[in-house]
Amino acid sequence: MRPLPLDPLRTFDHAARHESFARAARALHLTDSAVSHQMRRLEEAIGFRLFERRGRRLALTDAGRLFHQSVQEGLATIADAASQLATRHGETSGPLAIAAPPMFASKWLAPRLGEFARTHPSIRCTVHVMDNDAIPTAPGIDVGIAFGRGGWPGKFVEVLSAAELSPACSPRLLGDRGGLIKRIDELSEVLLLHQDDGTEWRRWLVAAGRDQALPGGRHMYFTDVSVAIDVALHGDGMVLVSDVLSSQHVQDGALVRPFSTTVRAEGSWCSIVEPRRRSAPSVDMFLAWLGRLFPQARARARSQR
Repeated sequence: MRPLPLDPLRTFDHAARHESFARAARALHLTDSAVSHQMRRLEEAIGFRLFERRGRRLALTDAGRLFHQSVQEGLATIADAASQLATRHGETSGPLAIAAPPMFASKWLAPRLGEFARTHPSIRCTVHVMDNDAIPTAPGIDVGIAFGRGGWPGKFVEVLSAAELSPACSPRLLGDRGGLIKRIDELSEVLLLHQDDGTEWRRWLVAAGRDQALPGGRHMYFTDVSVAIDVALHGDGMVLVSDVLSSQHVQDGALVRPFSTTVRAEGSWCSIVEPRRRSAPSVDMFLAWLGRLFPQARARARSQR
């Protein structure tokens, strides 16, 4: 085997994760041809093809998948060492990869992450917005935040918060109606916004003492609750949303809650960390920051077995 060129390894990591030279080039501010050239150098050095074309799609070969796993572990080890050295000199620094679903990233994390960046200016955060179910197994992530019931083997998991659901709307919607919505039956006169097939709204209606469907009524369905919240913010409907995702909007007065009845969602917001990354200073700093903002969080992470 020829001497291994080290400079293309980071490029290979990006190309392998995205299975795309173009996306790796955009992430690293390189040209597509530069990425392609680096991958050829790497393949020539190790003597194996790392990528192959499957129709119009680029995919890792078996050798490429095996090599990528080792490269990821190696890059993580280097990042850990750099963080530990920085800590010995009194400063926590280095990259921190955070994963969150769109609803949490836009409604909870975005209004608050600037505070973390100001407090820890040497930690370089990258936020990966992805499907909630993909977060526990996503490669290259330091801290994942996902909604669920646990059951993520081999991970350190900390429950940040349960989610209490209740209706919320813009004051504009109430103004257009001429005042507060005081009775459950009045919900049939507004557009109800759903993030599922209607199950959560039905659960809430039962908790509020209404065990029959509302007469008439208009409904709109979304695959992401953050979009449903945006529609409610524009004054166009009533959304059933958790206290976690709506707290900032309620605090700012952009959303109001006409009813005090709540129903607990079937799951909790959790932080998820690979055991080998748990002791990294940047990870520890971020988890401590989350713990301050979620005071009800369990004080100690547990390993899901």
